[in-house]
Amino acid sequence: MLKKFLLIGVLLSLVWPVWPAEAAAVTVLSQAKTSEKVIALTFDDGWDNRTCQAVRQILADHGVLATIFPVGSWAAGNSSVLKDFLADGHELGNHSMTHPKLTMLSLAQQERELREAQAVLERIGGQQATNFMRPPYGAYDKNTLQAAARLGLQPITWSIDSWDWRDIPVEQVVRRTVDAAKPGGVILMHLAGRNTVKALPRIIKGLQDKGYTFVKLSQLFGQAGAPSHVSAGSPVQITYQQEPITLQPGAKLIGGVTYVPCREFLQHFGWRVVWNGTQQAALCQSGSSQLLIHARDENQAPGITGRLIGGKLYVPLRAIAGQLGLQISWDGQARMVNLR
Repeated sequence: MLKKFLLIGVLLSLVWPVWPAEAAAVTVLSQAKTSEKVIALTFDDGWDNRTCQAVRQILADHGVLATIFPVGSWAAGNSSVLKDFLADGHELGNHSMTHPKLTMLSLAQQERELREAQAVLERIGGQQATNFMRPPYGAYDKNTLQAAARLGLQPITWSIDSWDWRDIPVEQVVRRTVDAAKPGGVILMHLAGRNTVKALPRIIKGLQDKGYTFVKLSQLFGQAGAPSHVSAGSPVQITYQQEPITLQPGAKLIGGVTYVPCREFLQHFGWRVVWNGTQQAALCQSGSSQLLIHARDENQAPGITGRLIGGKLYVPLRAIAGQLGLQISWDGQARMVNLR
């Protein structure tokens, strides 16, 4: 009898498919791998806007740029506050739509939390809405990583918790933050923390006295070679002379701007594209015509500036179409661009 059951088990294993769990395609960042004395200030919020302008003024007074992680539902009702930060040069990251503990939700629920929040941030911040996603409470599981991968988001936590949200002496907040600093570190603070306003100037000065330079997350992890300043975006259909252009990956609408994958788009029109990883730029050539497209505009180099999305260079369609002598018409309802 035992042999019979074993035989049945073997036969079932041959005809009954075993589906492996979907593998997470992203890892969680907390600190950049660098020997340079650079460090990132990040601020979570979603509850109170009374101290936001005070934090903004402190950052402006010290010439420091930061990454803000607002909860989507709060961001939707406080867009003017966030636009003030964006006007100063700060950037936005995803902190979920309603600030739940993601590990208590299903994969579909987690994906909805992140997708809805990203849509809010992109409406408010456009290109200043990064792909960085910070799970509430720093809690995540395999479903979180799968949801992030599907949406093109990069999970990130922190290497230093300032404890600015705790009811403790300000001196303790300052000391634990400054003493724990290491190159490539990520500091967690809050726009509405109990001690944020009092501790922030001292933290900035303490770290600057130790030789640290403050950078945004997109700069910090761009230097370390990780995905930088990317966004999931919404799909857009591209046609040429009324005929669809098939691009894999496809075009994306990000902050009201249509982006196309550089290599695939130009190759469709007969261009040759060569990527230079050292310069983070693509050299594009068609006959005697040449075009240089940069992944970032930090050095204000000549040429077109694109952005990295999932490790692939994307370029604004309008900019690249102009170089190719193409005219554009946009159908917003159908999310379609026609080139001619």
